Amino acid sequence: MTSVRPLDSPRIPRLRTAWLLGLFPLLLAATAMASVTIHCLDVGQGDATLVISSSGRTLLFDGGDNGKGLGTIVPYLASLGIGPVDYMVASHYHADHIGGLDEVYQARGVNEAVYDRGWSYTTATYSSYAATVAPKRHTITDGQVIDLGDGVTATCYAVNGNGVLSPPFDDEENDYCVTLLVECGDFDFVQAGDLSGINNSTYRDIESSVGPELGDLEVYQVNHHGSYTSSNANFLNATRPEVAIISVGNNSYGHPHQQTLDRLVAYGAYVYQTEPGSGGTLPAADLTVVNGHIVISTDGYGEYTVNGDVWSMDEPDLSPVPEAPAFTLLGNHPNPFNPATSITFATVRSGPASLTIYDLTGRRVFDREFVAVAGLQALTWRGTTTAGDPVPSGIYLYRLVTCDGTGSGRMTLVK
Repeated sequence: MTSVRPLDSPRIPRLRTAWLLGLFPLLLAATAMASVTIHCLDVGQGDATLVISSSGRTLLFDGGDNGKGLGTIVPYLASLGIGPVDYMVASHYHADHIGGLDEVYQARGVNEAVYDRGWSYTTATYSSYAATVAPKRHTITDGQVIDLGDGVTATCYAVNGNGVLSPPFDDEENDYCVTLLVECGDFDFVQAGDLSGINNSTYRDIESSVGPELGDLEVYQVNHHGSYTSSNANFLNATRPEVAIISVGNNSYGHPHQQTLDRLVAYGAYVYQTEPGSGGTLPAADLTVVNGHIVISTDGYGEYTVNGDVWSMDEPDLSPVPEAPAFTLLGNHPNPFNPATSITFATVRSGPASLTIYDLTGRRVFDREFVAVAGLQALTWRGTTTAGDPVPSGIYLYRLVTCDGTGSGRMTLVK
C-alpha cells in the first residue's frame, strides 16, 4: 500500500494474472453492489462515527459529549432518513465518547445491539448511558464480528487492554478502549476511541500490541483526538495509513499535539480534521481542516473518497487493462443450506489461510487453517463445530483470511 495524494482522474490498473481474465465479469458481478459510507461527525471535542453499509445496516461508534446526541447526531440521522440504528458501539466510558449515545438511543432506538467493554464506571454520564441502553447492552469480545451486510463487517481487534492488562480493569479508562476495524473489500478503516500508546504514570502502551494485528490501513481515525499519548511510532509503522482523520474541537488539552501531527505525516498519512482544534498545525500540503463532518465512501476496490477527494488504495498505474483484485470472495452456495455449503473465493498467490465461523453472539464455533492454492477454490462447511458436533439452525458469520486479502460473509443453516 502506497500513500498518494488525492487523484484528479480514476486509476486504470493492470491485470496481473492471466487466469483471472475469464473470471473478471463474475468478480465484478459479485462485488459491484457492495459499498460502505463512513461519516466522521463533527461533534467538537469528542468522537462519533456513523457507518452505513450498502445493505442499509448502520453502526454508530461513540456519540460525542452530553448534548451532542440530540444536538448533532439525531438531526444528522434524520437528514439521511435513518430511524433506529442497527448497532451502537462505545469505545470506552469517557463523557466525550458516550455522552450522546443515550440521547440517540432514546430518540431513534437501536434494532440489534449496543456493544461496549463491559464492567462499569463511576460517573453520572456512564450511569445514564448504562441505564438507558440496558435492554440492548452486550459486552463485546476480542475477535467478534458485527455483520453489516453486503460483505461489510466491523471486527473488534482489541478490548480491555488487548491482553496487556488484567482484570479488574479499573485503571486509566483510555487503556481499555475498543478497537473496531471496518472492512469492505480491500478497504480498511479503524477507530479506537482514546486508545493509549505510551507508558507513563497514567497510561499503558496498548497501541503497540494492536498495530501489527491490524496491518495496513487506508483510513485511521486518530486515537485520542491527536494527543501525544497516542499514535505511537510502532502503531503507525505497522498500519501505515494513507489518510488520518482527527475528530477535535476547541479544547484545553492542546489537541492535536504537534508531535502527533508530525508523526502522522512522517509515516505517510494525509490529515483531515473536523475542526482546527487548539494545538499544532501542518502546511496545506499535509492537512485539510474541514470545519464540519468528514465523509468517506468506497466500494472496496481501487479507490475511495474523503469529502470528494479521490484516493487510490494502491500506486497509480496508467495501463489500459482493468485489474481484478488479488483476493475475491464469491460468497457461499447454497444459502440457506442443509446439510453443507461451499464458500468460494479466488486468490492470486498460494499461501497459508484460515476460516473462522461465528454465531450471532460473536462466539467462535468453527476454526480451520489450511493452505490456499492460487486460483478459484472452495471450502465446504457441514454445519459443525471444530470438534465435529452439529450446530443448531440459525445465522452464522464467517471470516476468511488469505495472504492476498480478507473477506467476510453471512450464511443461514436451516434444519
